[in-house]
Amino acid sequence: MIKDYLYNQINSSLEKLACENDVAIVNADDLSTNVPDTVLVNTRVIIMNRQFDINVDYAYRLAHEISHILYGDHEAQAVYQFSEFGKRGEELLAHKNAIRLLMSIELPSNPLKFISYYRVPSWIESYVIQTYNEFNILE
Repeated sequence: MIKDYLYNQINSSLEKLACENDVAIVNADDLSTNVPDTVLVNTRVIIMNRQFDINVDYAYRLAHEISHILYGDHEAQAVYQFSEFGKRGEELLAHKNAIRLLMSIELPSNPLKFISYYRVPSWIESYVIQTYNEFNILE
């Protein structure tokens, strides 16, 4: 993805949200490509692996990980690792909240553009459409 002005603004908004909520983001450039992004819930730290070899976009992954800390059940688990295939419980909740977070920052012109822009897993398309429709009604 070409990093454009809007993309940089979205990432800045996510970083600001994290900072305002005492969440530290560590961008690691020296991890192996198979090491997923990790959230340490109790210490409110997110480790983003810049080398992570995954199709899902960085901004979506960051929104997902922030969601674990801001909206997750802190008693459920102390550590989370990003998986585009996590479809149950806290992972599904983080996926849904990541969509909401990103759409609250910048509402796309349609759900398919959102899916393409962030390269989200295809199985969450219905949640993207549902969230888009909810936001679109509010606008």
